[in-house]
Amino acid sequence: MKTIYKEPKKFGKANQLMNIHKLNTTGTLRRIEGTSYDLIKSYNTPIAYVVDVENGTFLNETKVILCNDFYSMTTRKHQAIIKDLYSNCSIGEFEYKAYKKRAELDNVNISGGVHI
Repeated sequence: MKTIYKEPKKFGKANQLMNIHKLNTTGTLRRIEGTSYDLIKSYNTPIAYVVDVENGTFLNETKVILCNDFYSMTTRKHQAIIKDLYSNCSIGEFEYKAYKKRAELDNVNISGGVHI
């Protein structure tokens, strides 16, 4: 599904869009599945992404990087949905500037949307 995340890198292949999944009934929260990572958007604002981490065992770990800042109560509700959906995964929560930096190190494109 996704490529294995070994270490932060600045250069690599671009993430190719594979599929879009609605995570709520209205479609305002959606997961955009890609070849390298999945991007989760609340309306048009990326609020999280999902990568697979190689941890040296046969079972690799799925890591969710979540932007802990919020712009509206709806975004806060969407963040809660993400935490519930990925409760069995490792979730890293970052403030906006740290989230941007983590995404840059992970080679994740979070540009786009009104708040970014």
